[in-house]
Amino acid sequence: MKTYITRINGWSLEDKSHYMQHIVAEIARQLGCQEMGIYRYGADGESEESLSSRLDGIIAGINWGDLVICQFPTGNGIRFERELVDRLKAYGGRVAVFIHEPEALVYEDRRSTLGETVGLYNQTEVLIVPTYAMQQWLMENGIRENMKFVVQEMWDCTVGWPLVGTPVWKKEICFADGERFAGMDDWNYSVPLNLYNISVDRGNVRNLREREPYRLLSELNRGSGFGLVWYRDEDFRRYMERSNSFCFARYLAAGLPVIVPAGCSHQTLVEANHLGVVVNSLEEAVEVIERMTEEEYREYVKAVEQFAPALRNGYFTKRCLIETMQAFCRKDAGRVPVPEGVYEAGECRFDYVALNESYGGNLAFS
Repeated sequence: MKTYITRINGWSLEDKSHYMQHIVAEIARQLGCQEMGIYRYGADGESEESLSSRLDGIIAGINWGDLVICQFPTGNGIRFERELVDRLKAYGGRVAVFIHEPEALVYEDRRSTLGETVGLYNQTEVLIVPTYAMQQWLMENGIRENMKFVVQEMWDCTVGWPLVGTPVWKKEICFADGERFAGMDDWNYSVPLNLYNISVDRGNVRNLREREPYRLLSELNRGSGFGLVWYRDEDFRRYMERSNSFCFARYLAAGLPVIVPAGCSHQTLVEANHLGVVVNSLEEAVEVIERMTEEEYREYVKAVEQFAPALRNGYFTKRCLIETMQAFCRKDAGRVPVPEGVYEAGECRFDYVALNESYGGNLAFS
């Protein structure tokens, strides 16, 4: 039995989607996975005969019982992805999908394709989802009951060379996601905003040079202040409650403390590990930084440096991929074991707990 993982080709690593798949595939290779390259092309108008030949070439190495982790979306459209999964299964492959950022799960006006996307996922054996909230949301939107789930928790941002810099204490914010966020064009705060790979013409905004991913990480490592994770609109703010931000991992891997919006999936992680500040607005973020002392900032930097090796060495992705390989072998993958026993709480004693309602698959009792 062999294990494969897909990766899109034909994009520059400066493209975030390609770069994320590249990191996952490189980490998977360390675990013995073989790469299944998929070229990104204009697939919409391709004939059935041409698509069939293309898919035969992609899966040529597959044998009965091999495991294939598909990183979706591929950029070639859902028709291509559906045909790929069908072809893999026809040749005896067992398929998992590693969910990245499909538009059907982000924007309300793209929900017309949600049914088709869920239908595609239901043809697979295992789903790698970013968060438990995404798992719950998918179960409420048509994912079959016996689906095996693996929760990613967060992205990694691996580093192949030593990072020797230490972020400098300055009251400033940097944003390196390369996309616009709500409030960027109206930035009029006292705290400077440093932008990478995007430009805004404002008095207190510094437009820094474009950087390819590896050089950007090194530059952030020699930077200062806080890395900002923010949303571009209300749809994306809601999506951040059940998704993972790659830029969040990039800041932390570079050693920068972070600013994240309240309610995002990373809030608990940030608070529990002292990785930065959680705020309800950009105004609040600026106020927190203006009041902060250098000693307080150094405590954040120290906590981030303790956390960062997990991201730089790909430990979150390794755990996630190993759990996926185990899920192929286990019937109880993704379930929460509830041992029998006696539960005591203060003066109350419970011989057993009756679970009256599962809330869409989440175990809960009171």
